[in-house]
Parts: sequence; C-alpha cells; structure tokens
Amino acid sequence: MRTSLLLCLLAHLACVAQAQTPPKNYKKKIGLKAGYNWSYATASQSGVNLNSKSGYMIGAFLAPHNKGFGFRSEIIYSHQGYSFANGGQNTNVMNDYIYLPQLTTFTIGKFFQLQLGAQIGFLLHSEQSSSNAKDSSITGIMNRIDYGFAGGLELNPIAGFIIGARYNLGLGNLLRHYEQTATNPTPFPLPFNPQTTNLKNGVLQVSIGYKF
Repeated sequence: MRTSLLLCLLAHLACVAQAQTPPKNYKKKIGLKAGYNWSYATASQSGVNLNSKSGYMIGAFLAPHNKGFGFRSEIIYSHQGYSFANGGQNTNVMNDYIYLPQLTTFTIGKFFQLQLGAQIGFLLHSEQSSSNAKDSSITGIMNRIDYGFAGGLELNPIAGFIIGARYNLGLGNLLRHYEQTATNPTPFPLPFNPQTTNLKNGVLQVSIGYKF
C-alpha cells in the first residue's frame, strides 16, 4: 500500500513538472517566504497520545505570473514535530525537513490564489528532548523520506507582498519498522512499538513573503 501511494505521488509530481512549460508571454516570478508551523503527528495505534508543537519554515519559489490555472515549484525548509508523555515525563521530537512542493494554482482576480498539489520531503535531522537531555540519535530510526499532499491559499494585498496559509498532509510513516528487543533497543524508550505503529506528519503553515 505504501509503495503504491509513493508511486502515485511520484507520477503526480512528474506530470506537474512536465506541464511546467508556460507560454512565452508568461512572466516568471521568483519569491521568498517565511512563517510559522503548527505541527503534529497522528498514530495508527490506539492509546498513543501525541501533542502538537510550534516551529517555523523558510522557503523560495518559482511561478509564472498568470491568471487562471498555473503552477508553483517550491523548496521549503521546515522545522516541525510533536510531543508525547513518556513515563510521566514530556518528550519533544523536532524534525528538520527539506520539502519540494509541486503545486497547481488557480488565480482569481489580482489578489487571490488557490494552491493544491503534492510534495516529497527529505529528513535532515531529528532530535528528541526532555527536561534533562537532548538526543539526536533518534534520527537513526526515522524514515528519511516523507511524502504527501499540500493545499492552501495565498493573498497578494499590495505590490509583491504575499500572505499565505497551507495544510500539509503526510502519507509516509515517520518511523522505520524497527523491532525493539532487549538486545536491540531503540535509542530512547518509546511509549509505543515502532514495529507496529505508523506515525504521519500534519502541518498547518502561515507565511508572509515577497514576489520579485
């Protein structure tokens, strides 16, 4: 199932990339943006309680200036994560990703744009922390690839300034299916079994930026 979802996503990304040849009269725009992440993770195993965390994102994008349907190619650095109670102690997990969203856009008038598409992400670093320690060895049990869908809207109130909101729905399992045993423990104790529990990302982003 996971392989089929990934193949469908890659096919979508390829189709979007192939379609990204706008007419010569289109004026390409590049831009920068930064913003706030409200992130969380969902678990397939009942009884696993995960809480949201705040983070941030910065990115750049390329898009033609056009009305109606268009496209947006982006590269995004996203600092996101979740937290959980572990033996009565709160544990935070923060992940640093590079995402490559490929979006179909629909511009209404001069100031409003809808965006919908797919993205693939690459995990750079992961760190878990509690009140007394920080540990980046959790990176070893995380999947390096994340993938999913993204959708949102963007306002262009004046000149090149933009204000945007987006929701990212992750489809990939955050953890490798790592079997915990007495001789092969995870780098830190988990309140759930990574062999049977699928964790998936969810992120709500609010950003501001500028198109040149």
